[in-house]
Amino acid sequence: MKIGIIGCGAAGGTAAQFARKTNRNAEIVVYDKEGYGQYSKCALPFVIGGMDWQRIIEFPPEWFRKNGIEYRNEEIYRVDLENGIVEGEKEEEFDKLIIATGASPACPFEANNAYFLRTLDDALAIRKRAEEAKKVIIVGAGLIGMEVAEALIKAGKDVKILEYMPQILPGMLDKDIADYVMKKLNIDVILNCKVKRVDGGTVEGNDCYEADMSIIATGNKPNTFSGKAIEVNERCEAREGVYAAGDCTIIKDFFGRSIVVGLGSIAARQGKVAGSNAAGGDDAILPPILAKTTKLFGIEIASVGLLSKEIDGIAARYLGRDLPHYMGGEEILVKVVADKDGVIVGCQAVGRGAAKIIDRLAIAIYNKMNVKDMARIENAYAPSVAPTFDAIEIACSMIERKLK
Repeated sequence: MKIGIIGCGAAGGTAAQFARKTNRNAEIVVYDKEGYGQYSKCALPFVIGGMDWQRIIEFPPEWFRKNGIEYRNEEIYRVDLENGIVEGEKEEEFDKLIIATGASPACPFEANNAYFLRTLDDALAIRKRAEEAKKVIIVGAGLIGMEVAEALIKAGKDVKILEYMPQILPGMLDKDIADYVMKKLNIDVILNCKVKRVDGGTVEGNDCYEADMSIIATGNKPNTFSGKAIEVNERCEAREGVYAAGDCTIIKDFFGRSIVVGLGSIAARQGKVAGSNAAGGDDAILPPILAKTTKLFGIEIASVGLLSKEIDGIAARYLGRDLPHYMGGEEILVKVVADKDGVIVGCQAVGRGAAKIIDRLAIAIYNKMNVKDMARIENAYAPSVAPTFDAIEIACSMIERKLK
């Protein structure tokens, strides 16, 4: 069996590893036009902030070769899915193909002499230019824009963020939670700002803004040979003998929506499934519930499932502390979202341990738990560790009372 894998990101690199674990005899070829091997794209803001770029390389080219995987620093220009043929420096035929070509930055306006962040080379170029810059404009206040802003502010740069939406992190938080986060962040953000044109450090929007450089973080578009995202099932199959994984794919989520994959956590899990199945295994990915987390200026932020604006349901938010009052502790904000029957469909959390709160709610969502049950589940308690009734239980109790 001969397996060809196009791309070596979280999806492609993971696919190669699990194809090898599943089939020790298969011939596996990985095409990677970047040449670094598998690295963490989520860590690119840290590289911009000064981290040694070699630290984020998780599996260098040598690792693949040592494990019997042929690694080629080569770009593929054409794919014949029906016949399993790929064309790079030469044409080659495979029994199974895995498309893991990722995504490219998307920009809804004219942008010249601006920087985008998608690859390690992008991060290194931004870092080099930022060494000479004092003022930086970032267009987009999503996860990437906010994380890059933090890296540059910590490096001593004067950063201004321009965001089209009326809030930061619009794909992750409801506006009330985003507003709470904004009050805690000492950053210069202009909301409701429609950018029309960028040229170097000059940005035309609601006003004309000037800086030494600009960075565009307005989302991504799938990289595919057809120009359209590849629809796959839970086995990551696009068609017989052809699998796809990562940001180039469309998949059904837990709520029945067709979504374009944009999270490294999902891409890696798709890669595991695609690699295993292409090599003869039988695996499937759970439908995604879009668990996300970040930490901005020491503040942990996380979310999972639906936002309240995405469902005609009921929500409750609780602002308290993560320890009993006599222990001090830190402020914690939790918002639970449920449908009209009280079934939990989403959660947002801000504060210490937010990601672990979201992990707990992810299990509740997968099991279609009701707020009534969640409000009664026993949790570990000790004054120095956690309160008797934690923020999740209290928020769920608030929804239960509203339902009554």
